[in-house]
Amino acid sequence: MTIRLPSLVSSHMFCVSLLAIFTLTASAQVQQEITFQDAVRIALDQNTQLRQSANQLRLSEIDVRSARAAYLPNFNVSTGGGTSFGLSFDTNVGELRTTANSRFNMGASSSVTLFDGFQRQSILRQSRLNVTANDFDLERQRQLVVFQVATQFLAYIQAREQISVQQENLAAAQQLLAQIEEFVRVGTRPVSDLYQQQAAVESAELAILQVEQQSQVVMANLLQILQLDPLGSYEFVVPELEDEYLLPEEFDLTDLITRARLQRSDLRAQEISVLAAQQGLRAASGSMLPQLSFSAFAGTSYNSGIQAFSFGGQLERNRSESISLSVSVPVFNRLRTRTQKQRAQISYENARLGVETTQQQVGVEVRQAYLDYVIAEKELEVTERQLVYRQQALDAARERYNVGAATLVELTQAQSEFVQASQEAIAARYIIFVRKRLIRYYTGELDPSQPLFD
Repeated sequence: MTIRLPSLVSSHMFCVSLLAIFTLTASAQVQQEITFQDAVRIALDQNTQLRQSANQLRLSEIDVRSARAAYLPNFNVSTGGGTSFGLSFDTNVGELRTTANSRFNMGASSSVTLFDGFQRQSILRQSRLNVTANDFDLERQRQLVVFQVATQFLAYIQAREQISVQQENLAAAQQLLAQIEEFVRVGTRPVSDLYQQQAAVESAELAILQVEQQSQVVMANLLQILQLDPLGSYEFVVPELEDEYLLPEEFDLTDLITRARLQRSDLRAQEISVLAAQQGLRAASGSMLPQLSFSAFAGTSYNSGIQAFSFGGQLERNRSESISLSVSVPVFNRLRTRTQKQRAQISYENARLGVETTQQQVGVEVRQAYLDYVIAEKELEVTERQLVYRQQALDAARERYNVGAATLVELTQAQSEFVQASQEAIAARYIIFVRKRLIRYYTGELDPSQPLFD
């Protein structure tokens, strides 16, 4: 048994290891396909910054409920009891005795503020305005998340397109290598051309690895935005970038800025924050006015030392009620009220300055987005024409090299320039698409519920 036991354990561990490897391999082979709309939906559900904005909105809604509850009266119930030990004079026998007296009392009280210098009214209005401002902030955060997903998704598409370009370049380099090998074999080209083309093939393979690495970086950014498991396997489905998406549009800068200042939810939030800060200032000013409150109390008690009445009889005889109306005038509270008002005044001024800053920022962002789009239109035209010319130059260089009228250096240079032109043309197509959507984002017109590729 002592000889066979390790063998059984080893066999068992070997089976467990095989099962674990099989499980990991099977799970790694399962890929989750994610379209652009899937990515937007996942981001809107899981993005941490968006969820924090939603939590902030919930907190402001709680503040509204708390401000409403301030109008309600409070109600408290209290009770207590105890036992005291010691000497007391017993009138029945006329002597001192050690006794234990039990006591019990209970009561209920309620109070309500009738006037507090309109503080509750101002606080309630401020809370409601904060809800509206946070709602606008949440909407802007949703737009930001969608735009981040769109930007990274399009960057991923562009990286995949660049891989295709480099793969085509590698195929062309390998084909030329085979052709040069034949030329060298028959003695029509020097062996140096063969060595040079072999190096060019290796460079093309290296270029593929480099663009694949860039693609992985973009995918990592997508995983970060979507809050996906880094150990998962994902395949992002590339949508077709139709030509109608690239059609030029006419924009008027003045109209864009006007629309942005009317529609940007972050600017709306800032403007509402000014109104909320104004209500906070009114609430702080109201604390300097007199306050009127009403209160009521009812209670009773029992003492075991009183033998003439029973427990129920004492509760009935010892019952007491009271009502009161009180006025509180703040005369001096160590400058707390004045300090609160000064803080509220500064917060109000800062909110107004925030609106001015955001208005300026909106105008600058829209202007830059507009100019970037104008340049992107020109870049698209130039790169498309350049690609046609580079293709013609490559075809001519290839024909001249085949008949011995051009060197391999000239052909390699033409091939390199064609690859670069292809990359620039692809980049220009996606850049103009992104910058057109960027205008919608900066004008506040990007709708998270609508598909980007429409």
